[in-house]
Amino acid sequence: MEKISLRRLNISDLHPQMLIDFHHIQSITSKWVKKDGAWELEKASALRQWDEAKKVWMAQYLRQQLDRNGCVLGAFENNRLIGFAAVDGGIKGQSGKYANLTLLFIDDNWKRRGIGTKLFRQACLCAAGMGADKLFISAVPSYETVAFYFKMGCLDAEEVIDEFVDTEFDRYLEYSLNQGYEEP
Repeated sequence: MEKISLRRLNISDLHPQMLIDFHHIQSITSKWVKKDGAWELEKASALRQWDEAKKVWMAQYLRQQLDRNGCVLGAFENNRLIGFAAVDGGIKGQSGKYANLTLLFIDDNWKRRGIGTKLFRQACLCAAGMGADKLFISAVPSYETVAFYFKMGCLDAEEVIDEFVDTEFDRYLEYSLNQGYEEP
């Protein structure tokens, strides 16, 4: 039986080779597109895959999250990193105090085992500990990614925080940290 553990990562955990064995390939066959102010699901054909340079960049980006007083979480099977999430340390917003969930990824070999749910919940606790009342997510608009966040209880964002936006094509979501953590 596999034993999965979650813990906060520190600077010494974050090094250029930390993701060398991490598998991430996303085949996007449908995605959300905003047309005339409404979201529509459209067919797509895209492949997002991390090469070695992207993995090194990702490790550096995680370090930046800690440098900005953020929170980086790791999910481990024994000592192998199988998932991670990061919350930036800055709180922004006019209508609420938003923290930014900058990353949440699960190794392809470990998906659909509840690890993403556990990391999401821990990221929410980190954000609440930073003084946020909402979590902002600039999500890749693939059907699967958005479905995961909706399953967690996210909604389309009431406020778009420009500094938190990854791309103009993302779907901007939020999660109210005051709603608790019910089983999806």
